[in-house]
Amino acid sequence: MAKTHKNLKEKVIDSDNLYAAYEKAARNNRYADDHLEFREHLGENIERLQVELENESYTRGDHAFFPVIDRKKRTAANLPFRDKVVQHAVNSIIEPIFDSIFYPCSYSCRVRKGTHKGVKDVQATIRRIESKGKTVYYLKTDYKKFFPSVNLHVLFVEISRKISDEWLLRLLWHLAQNIKGGLIIGDLLSQLNSNIYGHILDRFAKARLRVKNYFRYADDVVVLSGCADYLRSLRKKIQLFSLLYMKMTFSKWSLDKVERKPLDFLGYRIGQNYKLLRKDSVTNAKRKLALYKRTGQIDKLNKFLASWLGHARWADSQNLIKYLENKYDFN
Repeated sequence: MAKTHKNLKEKVIDSDNLYAAYEKAARNNRYADDHLEFREHLGENIERLQVELENESYTRGDHAFFPVIDRKKRTAANLPFRDKVVQHAVNSIIEPIFDSIFYPCSYSCRVRKGTHKGVKDVQATIRRIESKGKTVYYLKTDYKKFFPSVNLHVLFVEISRKISDEWLLRLLWHLAQNIKGGLIIGDLLSQLNSNIYGHILDRFAKARLRVKNYFRYADDVVVLSGCADYLRSLRKKIQLFSLLYMKMTFSKWSLDKVERKPLDFLGYRIGQNYKLLRKDSVTNAKRKLALYKRTGQIDKLNKFLASWLGHARWADSQNLIKYLENKYDFN
């Protein structure tokens, strides 16, 4: 039987862990009013959180919801600062537990993984298959409204496979509650919970079906193969498993060969010998930069350009980068 972790309460509420959680939560909230208020009486606030967590009188604050538009419109949320401290305190204890069981093919929100590592590994696999004289086909799937569709009961069955501390399970359940259902976009623990949920599919694909050349980032799954018929059969199995055991359906899926249509994955169009930026990413970047320049928001322009160029430099886009740097006088 797989090892489960007990007696985690003392680790979560330990003073050093709570102070470290405060530091992590403060990094992106330096000038937020609720952070400044919390910091003003830091010792008292940490001690109060410690007592509330220990005697289970802690109640999560209300989320502030706001729209986010990137490739698609979503609703994200923001917690009061003290609740962010709690999320970091819990996450710092349980994330290593689950990360140790995740498969190497899982790339989302993990140390030494991430977007660029995923793209690099996918392209290396494409080249390896083609070096054997095979045509490379890809299956790409995307779940419909992944975060809002996560079934919390299924999720907690999975969490209980590794955690048997009843106090912590009750706290995790309280932190995950969402009147709209599913996971709350914006919560720190939602990132980990989404990976735990995705691990259900990873385990089915890797341990049960023995799928090779499988890659997952959040709810985006890619499988590479030299056989299109194999991928068609695999899609049906994954689709049925997702419906029956994860209560999930695909919003879309695609099956094609790389030489005819580059693989659209993690913001890039990937071929054997090139990585191109997605066209809508370039268009949106140009629009945002033009807006910042037109409205005189130079600080925002420079910050966005620095961030976006970091993304662009991983692609074959030297001419585009030079054009943007000259146009916006970036330094």
